[in-house]
Amino acid sequence: MKLISLLLLTGAPSVLANCKCTPTDSCWPSASKWKGLNTTVNGALIANEPLAKSCYAGIGTDPSQCQEISKIYDLTSFRESSPIGYAYPVIETCAPVNGSIAGVPVCDLGTSSVYSVNATKPTDVAAGIKFAKENNVRLVIKNTGHDVRARSQGYGSLSIWMKHMKPELQFQDRYQPSNSSCQSNWTGSAIVVGGGYIWKEVYAYAAKHGHIAVGGSSEVNIQLNDHVCMTLLTVCLQTVGAVGGYIQGAGHGPATHDFGLAADQVLEYKVVLASGEIVIANDCSNVDLFAALRGGGGGTFGVVVSATIRVYPTRPILKHSFVLAPPSTNLSTLMNATASVLSKYPALSDAGFSGNAQITRKLGSKTIYSHNFAKMLSPNVSSVKLSSEIEEAKRVMNRQLVDFLRPLNGTGLTVISKFEKFDTFQTYFASGTHESAGLNYPSPAMVSRFFDKQSLINNHKNITTMLKAIFPESNSKVQAIASLLELSLVGGGEVLKPKPNTAIHPGWRSTYLFMENFDVPPADSGLQGVRQVRQYAISKKLNAMKAAAPGIGTYMNEADPDDPDWKEDFYGDRYEWLTSVKQKYDPEGLFWCYRCVGSEGWEEITGPTLYGPLCKAK
Repeated sequence: MKLISLLLLTGAPSVLANCKCTPTDSCWPSASKWKGLNTTVNGALIANEPLAKSCYAGIGTDPSQCQEISKIYDLTSFRESSPIGYAYPVIETCAPVNGSIAGVPVCDLGTSSVYSVNATKPTDVAAGIKFAKENNVRLVIKNTGHDVRARSQGYGSLSIWMKHMKPELQFQDRYQPSNSSCQSNWTGSAIVVGGGYIWKEVYAYAAKHGHIAVGGSSEVNIQLNDHVCMTLLTVCLQTVGAVGGYIQGAGHGPATHDFGLAADQVLEYKVVLASGEIVIANDCSNVDLFAALRGGGGGTFGVVVSATIRVYPTRPILKHSFVLAPPSTNLSTLMNATASVLSKYPALSDAGFSGNAQITRKLGSKTIYSHNFAKMLSPNVSSVKLSSEIEEAKRVMNRQLVDFLRPLNGTGLTVISKFEKFDTFQTYFASGTHESAGLNYPSPAMVSRFFDKQSLINNHKNITTMLKAIFPESNSKVQAIASLLELSLVGGGEVLKPKPNTAIHPGWRSTYLFMENFDVPPADSGLQGVRQVRQYAISKKLNAMKAAAPGIGTYMNEADPDDPDWKEDFYGDRYEWLTSVKQKYDPEGLFWCYRCVGSEGWEEITGPTLYGPLCKAK
């Protein structure tokens, strides 16, 4: 292990009582203690350095290395490979710059962890937990760093880095619980997935066995360039861990309509608790913990080192591609037409279609609506029956949407419709779909909302008002230079059916559409400009969403962390029960993340650097 001198700016002195120790405090563990931890984990402790340290004057400056870092700095593959690489950093404290220019800011770790345990087995995780507890050091859990809510970041922290926790994937023709005395109602197949795997790997492994895993978005996002993956906050498979915050927070994707949310698929977890104990959580053991980890959010109950998930035999797919384009940059006609399209979503979902749509707007450019929806077809049926099923699906789509809008062709809007069939779910993933132009900014403002059937049907006025609030035509001083409205038709079907032993937000059980909006502030807007865009998104756009779909909530993994109604919107009526589970398994609050379950007991004391020590709330 290479120990380094760290330049750290504190937001406020953490020597205050009841705060976690930071590197500037006398209580910070000595070099010998860190060396002892490194010995315990067999040399797997990493002393972190800022990613672009070579670009700054001082020890480690290297112009050639800086040039290379600058070329790959925004690549998701580069960030994923680093213990302190984040797709959505809270604040950039060491971005690549020309360090020879006067006035260059100091480069420091910011919200990144000071040390990381490169965990490859559960005992490494337990050792990191024990060290953090005994030395009063903030602890965070990180895999790839793909988390818009920044739950895997923390100033002055020790990180458990899960990326290399990858025991061989195991396929079970028939699920077998780890505790043989446990009887499961699931008689289908399953895969045991280690904590470091990403969905791309799990999908490929499931496909080799002729099966579908229920996870993140489709293969289209693998084909998007890295700027698009990072700036659109799409669920890029190469950066989303399979068993971390995604699945623990509910998890939606292209197969959820047919099989249920990702959390619904979990048959059991192997978990390292705050006590360091390694336990199995399933329908027979630690049932309350099992339920909490199926929808209650990651990073707060324990460290999941593996999960066993249901998988399903693959099926053929019918895909529908659709574009609704205005002749100019005028938005009014498109917004009215889009409101009509959204009113058809429940009927399309009930007919078996699901997928993603989007409206991308850049100032001065044409704005269009487009979607790629897919319908799973019956497996192992005759060609005659399959053809009949395809024709019926096309008839439904054409009657509900295409024929309804086709009269608009030549009258101000262009309608383009196309169907395509795939033999398996995996070939559908690999095909890709339309590419987005992207929003070239690392951390856009985001707001989101669930929409049930009632909020989409016969609600044209409120939906149109909401769309016009999201895409204002006036040149407001706080107007974003680009906006993306993502329309995920991922509910309905099996998502609507409650499952036992889950903590999934009740709003999911009535949701058809999950809507999220991203806004990019002007590049020269400064910190104040960024704050204005974010505040406008909350006060105007989020409120318009809530008015159109009151009392339903949102998906905790893709939501504004500063939502003033976060408890209700992220957890529904599950929060108090989840808090009791948190207190049972982590009574000292070792696992903490902003607006996660039990987070009220602590707060980050920030100063001019916008980050600082974690202290007990007053």
